[in-house]
Amino acid sequence: MAAQRTIDVRAVGHVAERIYIHDSYVVTFGPDATSTNLWTLSNDGRRLDHLKILRTLEEPGGIAPIVDTERKLVAITGRSSGPPELHISDISSGDLVRTLMLYGSLDDVRMPYSSRLGHALVSTRVVDELPRVLVVDVAGNGWIAGVAYIPPDLRTSTDDRPDPQFGAEHITDDGDIICSYVAPPLPDGVDHFTLIRWNGTPNENTLPAVRADLSISLVDGDAVSVSCCLPFCDDALLVSACEAVQDAIDTAYSRWSVLRAIGLRALDTLWTAEPVWGVIRRLHHAVDAGVVLATGTQNAREDGGKNIPVSFIAAFDDKTGALRRLERVNHIAQGVSVRLCAATSDTVIVIFANGDMSMASLDDFLAHGLARDVDTHKVATTQLWKDDGKKVVHAALASTSVIVATQTNLVVASW
Repeated sequence: MAAQRTIDVRAVGHVAERIYIHDSYVVTFGPDATSTNLWTLSNDGRRLDHLKILRTLEEPGGIAPIVDTERKLVAITGRSSGPPELHISDISSGDLVRTLMLYGSLDDVRMPYSSRLGHALVSTRVVDELPRVLVVDVAGNGWIAGVAYIPPDLRTSTDDRPDPQFGAEHITDDGDIICSYVAPPLPDGVDHFTLIRWNGTPNENTLPAVRADLSISLVDGDAVSVSCCLPFCDDALLVSACEAVQDAIDTAYSRWSVLRAIGLRALDTLWTAEPVWGVIRRLHHAVDAGVVLATGTQNAREDGGKNIPVSFIAAFDDKTGALRRLERVNHIAQGVSVRLCAATSDTVIVIFANGDMSMASLDDFLAHGLARDVDTHKVATTQLWKDDGKKVVHAALASTSVIVATQTNLVVASW
């Protein structure tokens, strides 16, 4: 076994309920939705320095902020009594540069961003209308640069039927737009989802250049949704789709995730990974190790009894999609819930609600999985603090450290 890494733990007197990390910048949201702060993380990951208090947002949205390091801008979605807003602030001064008024209701998922163009994709829904994807000018002086609509032959009436799913998945640095579409599930469910690409910024009359239908493989599966995407190499996109049995109770075998590598130009499938039970929620490409790391959650119960929450991390070969390692952490068996399960290019981290941490080098994880007690099979952990009453509210992972929010402070654990 490799030698244990030395962990440096430092506390910062600040209360937050959500943390987002982008390169050396850290954005925290306060528990009362009135405190938005910007921090910088030192190169060694050991020191968290407060940079600015950003303008108070009445109700920050649940979408990760955009941090444009080149232009020194941070964009944060917000909600108020009116339409949703996108607040764009200057990192250097902390001042609000402008607020973009959007419309409808935002999907709390992700906001793909092209740093080259300064454009973001925002999925939105309007009552009694089909969903659409806005191309928003974050870095310039414009507003909505374009709109991606569901192609005419896929549109269905919203009367007495659930809305279709229409999600923003990726914007290339050339301005091409990639979205996902899933038809309304009634009456007989669906058997596929569709990826759609537009060349350049679309408008209402712009037809897509390429479409690709991707079939559901789960036996009896009749529902699907795209759970996460990640740019992959120079000309591909990793797409994880959760396939499910629509009317089934959520159990260990009612839903699985299928990860695919998709070519950006032709939307062709380069490889399809072995399905993993549960929902993949985050992806990371460890280029030097040649693996794609996927983390997610599963309900491991066998029937309609008590929920059995499980977190998992899977490693797939980045050339073929072959599954190289799959580790699951059963919250009930462990005796404490998981707050973060994530990976960098050389480290796998699990943070538990009581402040315990499991850490493994990527090489050790691929060879042996997570370290476990030989008798109980519980994941072996290290305590970040001795206070039994302190609980983890939220956590986020940087390249060489993890930042943990508790009820009383921020804890930076670096290695």
